[in-house]
This record gives sequence, structure tokens and C-alpha cells, in this order.
Amino acid sequence: MAWISPKRNRERGITILLVAVAMFTILAVAALSVDIVTLYVARSEAQRAADAAAVAGAKMFVISGFTSGQLGAPDTGTVRDQVCINAAGPGGAAIANKQAEVVASLNQIAGQPASIQSINCSFGAQGENPQITVTVQRTGLPTFFAKAWGNQPSTVIAKATAEAFNPSGPSASVPIQVASVKPWLIPNCDPHSPPPPPAPCSAGANYFVNTADGSLNNPSAYIGQPISPPLSWDQNTTTSLSNGHSYYALSVPIDPPTAGEPRAVCPSGGALGCSQVGTGPYYDNIACSARFQFSCGQIIGAGQPALIDTRTGSGFLQARHIAATQCLIHASNPGLGSGQDEFIASGTGTPVSITGGDNNPNPSLRDTGNISRSDSIVTVPLYDGHNMCPGGTCTETATIIGFLQLGITQGDPGGAIKAVILNAAGCNPGATGNPISGGGISPIPVRLIHQ
Repeated sequence: MAWISPKRNRERGITILLVAVAMFTILAVAALSVDIVTLYVARSEAQRAADAAAVAGAKMFVISGFTSGQLGAPDTGTVRDQVCINAAGPGGAAIANKQAEVVASLNQIAGQPASIQSINCSFGAQGENPQITVTVQRTGLPTFFAKAWGNQPSTVIAKATAEAFNPSGPSASVPIQVASVKPWLIPNCDPHSPPPPPAPCSAGANYFVNTADGSLNNPSAYIGQPISPPLSWDQNTTTSLSNGHSYYALSVPIDPPTAGEPRAVCPSGGALGCSQVGTGPYYDNIACSARFQFSCGQIIGAGQPALIDTRTGSGFLQARHIAATQCLIHASNPGLGSGQDEFIASGTGTPVSITGGDNNPNPSLRDTGNISRSDSIVTVPLYDGHNMCPGGTCTETATIIGFLQLGITQGDPGGAIKAVILNAAGCNPGATGNPISGGGISPIPVRLIHQ
């Protein structure tokens, strides 16, 4: 054993050396893992910011009216540039660009607001779905341990594309169904194209929707234009069409289709002008976001869940209408400039932008231009315009042939709907497949199509 002892003495301390090397390796791998995880988290946050910005930009296609036949000639960019422009960075004047930038900045990447690297718009041929692609970035992303190897701060980039789909026209293969539609049945008559529309409206040239295939008729004549159909006081649409194609008030169930669900999403009773919430279905269907769903081809009238409300002669509906409308749009008085959001179009058939009013429930949207949401935006059903109450008795039925998206501008003591036309969607009678729901305010959905 004497010859073994000297060799073992030379091996003393080797364990400490091995432990030191192992610890250095483990710490290096751990440090690298921390930095990699940091980059992965930042990349996920960047993708979330890009997704949100793209959807917000595509939503501006809808509320501006651009999806209705793509306003303007397809080979010109005058109107399109008001909606979306290609830009290598922030600062674009178009409404989709502005909204994408705002939403991107609300999403943080590694503790700092996301910034726009580029925005690309794709309009395609007339009738195709407009798309917006948003690329966001976060530069100077810090690393914690990689600096030991001389690495500089990193950059993460993410891209998302979203589109707005208008199902109008013969090419559409899906029906439309929309929740929270206001109880106002409007004739399919375009009052902006003289001569006065005939009744039924679909028999003449001055209509919103072609009943044969659901296509839209000359949307550049009415997008961005004011509309103020009065409530049919005598229940005789044929008589009142010549005075502005009056609408019918509907009696619509406020109860949800499924037991246990809330009846409607309503503002609090103490909100501006909303003290009557809960007093009746007609008021609540206007002031609140009700769950009753309207759909293409749905029958309206006697014997149906939604039918003509005949309580107009006493002034009951007129009183409910003005109060509920003021609650809906957060207006302190019936007229304009009462704190409600404003809808602005630069001309006939041009995109519409929204400026937040002083009473907007979201403080960040007050006195702000080009906002993407407003409680004043509503959807209403269209029918062919025939007289549903011959002789004053409402025994006729009607079929929903499309929807209008309106921006309510003010209340009216006489029961008129004071609004701006934002968009339109027609029902294709031959549509099949899964229905498209517009999420409560619009029959035109927005979707992410690529990440």
C-alpha cells in the first residue's frame, strides 16, 4: 500500500475543481435561460400588442362605412387614404392608422408601450375584404446576464393581420344574426336618392339592399349621410313614407333566451339620463344592450316574438324613445352638443370618424378624435317597406332583408331617429352555413386572419 499513498496525495482538491466547473456551467445555463425566457415573454407581449392593434384598425373599416362596397373607385386612393395608408412607422393621418397606434401604445412590452414599426393596408378589388397588417416592435430590450459576453440590448418584433368582412351580396355564403339590435324597423328606402322612394322600397331604384341577392345599392349615396325617419304615429307606413319613410317601433322581448342569464347589459340607474332603466322592454331595448337576436329572414309581426308596438297614439312610445335615446348616447339634453359623441363625414360617401363627447363614460375617450367605439353606434333591421298596418290595424308581417349601422346623434321629442348612416349589410336569401354574429353593435365582424 505504500506505493499508492503518494498518488492519492496528488489527487487532493480535484473534487472542489469539478464542483467549481459544474457550478460555472450551471450558472451560465441558468443565466442564459433567464434571458431566453425574458425574450420569449417580450415576444408574446409584442404579439398581443400587434393582434390588438390590427383588430382595432380593422374595426375602423366597419364604423367608417368602408366595407360597404369600398367607398370610392377601386383604382383611386382618395377615399381609401382617409381610412388606412401604408406607413413605415407611426404618424399616419388615416383613421385606421391612428386607432392601431393608440391601441398598440396601450399594450406594454417589457414594461414599455409597444411602438408601431409599420402598417400595411390591403384593399384588393372592389368587394373584397379590406385588411390591415400591423407590425410592432420593442427596441432596447434589456438582458440580464448576456451582457457578460458583450451582447447588446435586443429587439422583438411581431406582426398581425386583421380584416373586416361584410357578408352582403351573392358571394356571401353565411347568414347574419345580430344581438342588441334596437327595436326600430326601418324601410329599405334610401331617402338620399330622389325621387321619393316608392312603397315597397325594393320595387324601385332607391333602396339600401337588393332583396334578390342581398347586395348593396349605391352605398356612396348614403354612407356618412344623416337620416331621421320619424316614428309612424298613425301606424300607416304608406302614408308617412312621403314624409321621410317612417319606421315602426317594435315590441321585443327583453328576457334572455337562456334561463339564468342577465336580461340586458344596462347602465346604472344613476347614470346620465338613465333613471328609467327597468321600467319596460321598449325603453330597455334602446338604453341597454339586450340579448334578443335578430337574423336574416326573420319574420316580424303578429304572432312572432318581435311585433309592431302600437302604443304610439297616446305618446307613450315617444316619451320612452327620447328618454332611452338620451340614456343610450349619454346626452344631457335632446339636442346636439349635449355631451354625446359626434359623427363626422367629410362629404357624401366618405368615411365617417367619431369624436368622443364630454359625457363619454370612458374618460380617456372624451374630446378625442378617431375613437373606435361608441355607445351611440347601433344596428337596426331593414324590411321592404310595405304597409304593415293597413287601416290602422297591424296584422301584416315583414321579413328582415338587411341591417343598417347608425351613429345616433341626438334624441328627438317627437320620436324620430336622428342619426348618421355608418354602414350597411344585406341578406343573401341563399346563404347557408354557420351564421355570423356582429358582437352586439354591427352585423359586420372583424377577425384576425394571420399572426
